[in-house]
Amino acid sequence: MSNAPLSIVNSTEKFQLNRAGWENILHKTANFTAPEVQTNVLESEDRINFRKWIFDVIRHICINKTNAYGFRVYLNSEIVNKDYLTENVYSHIPAVESDGTQWIEDVFQDQKFGIILNFSEKFSMPMADRLSALIHPLLDHLGVPSNGMHTTVFIGNYGFTPLGIHQDHFGANVIHFHLGPGDKTMYTWEAGLFESLDGKNKPLAELLPLANAYHFEQDDLFFMPWDQYHIGQTDDLSVGLTVWFDNHSNHALAERLLKSITMQMDNENLQEITKMQHGIADIDYNSVEEIFKNHSKIADLPFKDLLKEVFSDFKMALFSNCGWTSIPITMEQISDDFKVDENFGLLDNVYVQLPYPFQLYYTRTNAEDITIYARGAKITIRFNPLLEDIINQLNTNEIFHTGSLLKQLNEEWPPQAGLYFLALLYNKRALYITD
Repeated sequence: MSNAPLSIVNSTEKFQLNRAGWENILHKTANFTAPEVQTNVLESEDRINFRKWIFDVIRHICINKTNAYGFRVYLNSEIVNKDYLTENVYSHIPAVESDGTQWIEDVFQDQKFGIILNFSEKFSMPMADRLSALIHPLLDHLGVPSNGMHTTVFIGNYGFTPLGIHQDHFGANVIHFHLGPGDKTMYTWEAGLFESLDGKNKPLAELLPLANAYHFEQDDLFFMPWDQYHIGQTDDLSVGLTVWFDNHSNHALAERLLKSITMQMDNENLQEITKMQHGIADIDYNSVEEIFKNHSKIADLPFKDLLKEVFSDFKMALFSNCGWTSIPITMEQISDDFKVDENFGLLDNVYVQLPYPFQLYYTRTNAEDITIYARGAKITIRFNPLLEDIINQLNTNEIFHTGSLLKQLNEEWPPQAGLYFLALLYNKRALYITD
């Protein structure tokens, strides 16, 4: 093993993330089983935009004063508490469309700091759209990870990663887009070597000479498989945008399916305190009946069939969201001026587009309804065959005028009904108004 950095000097020619480019990366990483650096991947426009979108998300977090989505701040390798965030971080709001430079200076001055931010794709549609376009050829070739994908952003000049040497979650491979400006070095150890060294109980200085070191710069891509023990070193300020391929175990899938069942049962009676019982002679099934009383479909299906249905539901939603696990925040959540029931007229006489490479999917479970999966959300409305035609048109990712898009449907339904359907898609961020 050697800790001499394994990197190639950047050339001026950009590496293309098309089908051939991703196949080349797969070859270099032995089908995503070995770490590797690919230089000169990002165009400057992408790098600039990704930084801007990241700090748009941080702006949203600061305005709402929340760390509910995995927003963590470290100073001198120690995580700060909620009070510190409120007093010293949330009180500084990044400027609109900034690259974060001034915000970092205002918040941290000359301190060594680190920020970890999860699920940016939930809040930034431009980021999710652009990442989806970049990764689409890879997913088209490789498939969508079983539990989907998510992003994590790393910002700072923290030296060695505050988390210390660690392995990532089982099956969670990582693609790191390095936005700079500072460089980064990732030190990795194969699991067998690290564990034979009792690495968790050794000082870092003893372990570094036994590591493989991967050095990467602004606009480079670094891939790391989940089973490598690793620690990053970032001495100068840099931003890294990572995409996690959550191809977890069957146990993780089972947990997700069971959780999905409970998420569908949102009755108020689920909040009631379960009655205590005195002993085995007093076991009463009524409390379980209460759980399912408004969910006859869940209660009546054989368990295996129920899991199959929930699995299908999960996959349809996942594919409609280009593999992202997090469902975007809705227009109703971010705008006080938009409510579907009141403002569906906003979709009248405008141009709309389903962003590439997103697709709408739908199923028919009965004669009356159609269920549409749009950017991870599930929408069930009354069926009309013309809705299938509209969905197929939108799935071309072309721009359409809503008047022509709804022309035939308006001959069978009131015009407000078609606009309401489009407003539902718009609210879920599956449809953009382009003019």
